[in-house]
Amino acid sequence: MIIYALVARSSFVLAEYTPYDGDYPSLARKILAKSPRSNTKTTLSKDDYAFSFFSDNEFTFLCMNKTTVSKDVTYKFLDELAETFFSKHGRNEGQSWSAKFTLNIKELIVNIYEERKLEF
Repeated sequence: MIIYALVARSSFVLAEYTPYDGDYPSLARKILAKSPRSNTKTTLSKDDYAFSFFSDNEFTFLCMNKTTVSKDVTYKFLDELAETFFSKHGRNEGQSWSAKFTLNIKELIVNIYEERKLEF
């Protein structure tokens, strides 16, 4: 069973989910920070947990499960995660939806400060 999953752009987590209590997000972020950006699916193990991941362009898909789960199941999950993500958000080779939305947030913040003449 999959314990935790995330989608990241470079090392910035865009979305994550776990139905369990635990420090899974911080463990996954440590793996994400050290993981090579490669289209090759890779699995690293720590104690009883396996962290499987791969990158597609600037996006990384990572999941965590018990080491007793087969890599076939884990890699199929990662493929489905990536397929779902790209079907919803596209494979924009240029500026991703996340970067575009970051610009929208920036514009909102700048406009609020300009309207109110507030200082940063």
